[in-house]
Amino acid sequence: MKCCYCQKSIIKNLTIKELLQPKKSSELCWQCAKLFTPLSTVNSCDGCQKSLLESEKQFVQSQKTFCTDCLYWKNRYPTYDFCHRSFFQYDEAMQAWFQQYKFIGDVRLAKTFEKQWQSLPKRFPDYLFCPIPLSNERLAQRGFNQVSQMLTEARVTFQSLLDRVKHQSAQTQHSREERLAMPQPFALGVEPEQIKQCKILLIDDVYTTGQTLFHAAACLAEHQPTKIRTFSLAR
Repeated sequence: MKCCYCQKSIIKNLTIKELLQPKKSSELCWQCAKLFTPLSTVNSCDGCQKSLLESEKQFVQSQKTFCTDCLYWKNRYPTYDFCHRSFFQYDEAMQAWFQQYKFIGDVRLAKTFEKQWQSLPKRFPDYLFCPIPLSNERLAQRGFNQVSQMLTEARVTFQSLLDRVKHQSAQTQHSREERLAMPQPFALGVEPEQIKQCKILLIDDVYTTGQTLFHAAACLAEHQPTKIRTFSLAR
């Protein structure tokens, strides 16, 4: 077996079960696995899982602690009971991984976090999983949707509930203020009855300002789902 990131051989002792019932799964070698930092829920914002430093302003509402970013979103979307979670910190190691996977286009890396994605159905039972869509222009340029591809490799069932009807330049080319001012780019891609009274998990690759996911949630919320939660690989 080879590491799904660095492609070096992984040497390990197999159990009898693994010998008799081999699974087609991807795995990181221990050197690559330790590159990525899991995102903790300790001393973090209850809204977006952002790590809260002692020097950072914190706001307590209904026995929950929120960062300044989430306070902004709560004021902007007062009726949306949002809750975002992520697997990893968006640090230098994760940025390097995204550079190779998302921007260089090494689609083989979609298998890197297969085990993490496979945990979602147990964490969010009875939810419809909806990856954030790309515009037709971006999809043609990149060749694949980075989120849908990871879910496909992990064999996690998802549905395309949204269409991205407005093409925008890459998020990395905009300042925080410009991102927050971006107009709604999404439209419902299915019949409204298909999501009415359903629980939906919106899934993106990276959470930065949160604007993309809040736009997507606002689009879905108009059609009466019972609950909307958001998730990303990194934050």
